[in-house]
Amino acid sequence: MSDPSKSPLTNESVWSAICYAYKVDPYSPTFLSKGDEIFKIDGTNNISISSNKTIDMKLQYSDTDFTAAHWAAVNMKVEGQFKAFSGAASMAVETTEESKYHTVRVDAIGVCTKNCITTKGPFRTHPENFLTEDFRTAVNELTVEEIESRIGVFYPIKLQLGGMVKRSYIMEATEEDNESKITAELQASFGRECLGASNSNTLKTGNRSTNKNAKVRHEWKAEGGEVDLWFKVWLSDADQSELSSAMKVAKEWADTIDASNYYPFDFELRPLWELIEKVDADKAKKFRLYLEEKWEKDANRHLPTMFLPAKLRVIQLSDASKRFIANACNSHKEVLVEESAKAQNHLDHLLHFVDKRGYKRWRKAAESGKKEVIQIRELVFNDPDITVEDLIEQLEVRSDYRFVESKRYLGIWGNDSKESNRVEKLNKDFLDEIIKRLQTDLTSRFSVEEWHVQLDECEKHVNKSVQWFDENLSDVESRGRKADVSRAIEQVQSIQKSLSGLLKRLETEFENHD
Repeated sequence: MSDPSKSPLTNESVWSAICYAYKVDPYSPTFLSKGDEIFKIDGTNNISISSNKTIDMKLQYSDTDFTAAHWAAVNMKVEGQFKAFSGAASMAVETTEESKYHTVRVDAIGVCTKNCITTKGPFRTHPENFLTEDFRTAVNELTVEEIESRIGVFYPIKLQLGGMVKRSYIMEATEEDNESKITAELQASFGRECLGASNSNTLKTGNRSTNKNAKVRHEWKAEGGEVDLWFKVWLSDADQSELSSAMKVAKEWADTIDASNYYPFDFELRPLWELIEKVDADKAKKFRLYLEEKWEKDANRHLPTMFLPAKLRVIQLSDASKRFIANACNSHKEVLVEESAKAQNHLDHLLHFVDKRGYKRWRKAAESGKKEVIQIRELVFNDPDITVEDLIEQLEVRSDYRFVESKRYLGIWGNDSKESNRVEKLNKDFLDEIIKRLQTDLTSRFSVEEWHVQLDECEKHVNKSVQWFDENLSDVESRGRKADVSRAIEQVQSIQKSLSGLLKRLETEFENHD
C-alpha cells in the first residue's frame, strides 16, 4: 500500500525527481529509492518534459541464465552494473537462508505513464557543472559507505512519472521448467495478467500448484496514485470474470495519478562515481571499488547448484518396471476373460435362471476389471504427463473401491455376491501389485537424489575449507606450520576430488535408473 509520507515527489516540482541520486532498494517496485538531491537546475532550460499517457502490462521472466537483476540493469541502461541489483531483485525463494535449488522468477508489471523527464543541453553533456555545493562537500568529507547510504549510487538522465504495480513470483524450478510452462501455471492461478492481488504488501511463501515439493514466494509492491484499487483484482472461483478486470482497474487507477502522487520509474541511469570523479578522482576509485566488491558478494549469495528434482513421470519408468506392469496387465486380463466366460456360461445355462443376479454381478466384476486393465496400460504407455505419484493416488482410490466391492453380502448366505466378491478381490490384488512396484521405483529414485544432495552439500563445505586455507596460509609464520597447513590443503583437495568422482558416479546411476 502506498504511504503518502514516502512519496518521492511530495511538495516538489514534477521534474525534481531527476535532480536526485538513487539508492538500490529491495522494497521498491523499481529496485530504486530516492537518495539526496545532487543537482540544482533551471527546469525550463535543462530538461525536456513530454506528456506520454499510456498504460502497459507485461510479464517478465527470469532464470539462472538471465536474472531479474540482469533485466533491471538492461532496462535502466547500466548492464555492466547488473550485480548492483542482485540483492534487491532476489532470485531466492527464502529471504532468510540460501537455497540449493535453481529458481525462476516472473514479475507481473503494470505501469501508468503520465510524463517523461529527460536531461538536455549542458545538463546532459556536462552534469558536473550542476552539482550542488552540499554534494561536493559530502564527497570530500564522507566515507564511501556514507556516500552510498546518504546520497546514492546512481543518477538518472531520463525517467518516467506515473505509477507502477508489480507482483513477483519466485519459485524453485526443475530442469523441465521453462518460460511457457511457468507462465501458464501462474496464469491458471492468478489470471492472464498474473495480477491477482494479495491483501497486503508483505511477503508470502507457499508451494507451487503443479509441484507440492517446490517452494514459491510472492511479493506485492505498488507506488503512485491510489494503489488500494488493485485489491479489487481477486482470484475468485465464484467470479472468474474478475481475472479479466486488470485493465479496467488499471484505467481507474490511472485516473487517480497526478502531480501530488507521481512515482518515478523506467529510469535511464549513470553510476554516481562518474560525478564523484569530477570532484575527487581518488574518492571515485575507492567508491567504485567498494561498490563492486559489495555487489559481487550480493551476486554470490544465491548460487544454486542443482535443480529441484522433477516428479518422476510414469513414462520415465525403467524398461524393467514397464515390462513388469505389462506382464501383470496381461496375466490379470487373461484371468478376467476366463472369469467372464464362466459367468456367461452360467447365465446361458437354462438351469441357472434362478441365480442370474449373482452371475451378472460376477460377469460385471470381470468386465469392469478388464476395462481397468486397458485404462492402466493407456496411462503407463501413452500418457506423457502423468506422474508416478498421481498414478499411485489414482490406483489407491480404485483399490479402495475394489475392497468395498469385494465385501458385498447379497442374497441368501451371500450367494449372489460370492463369485463377484472373489473377482473383485483379484482386481484389488492386481492394483496393489502395481502400486507396490510403483512405490518401489519412487523410493529408489528419491534415495539416489537424497544421497546426491548430501554429497553435494559436503563438497560445498570442502570447497569453503580449501578457500579458507588458501586465504590464511600467508598468515602462518613458521615454515613448519606452513608445511602442516599445506599438507592439510592437499588432503582436503584429495577429499574434494573423491567427492566429485562419487557425485559423477551417482549422476550416471541416476540417469541409468531413469
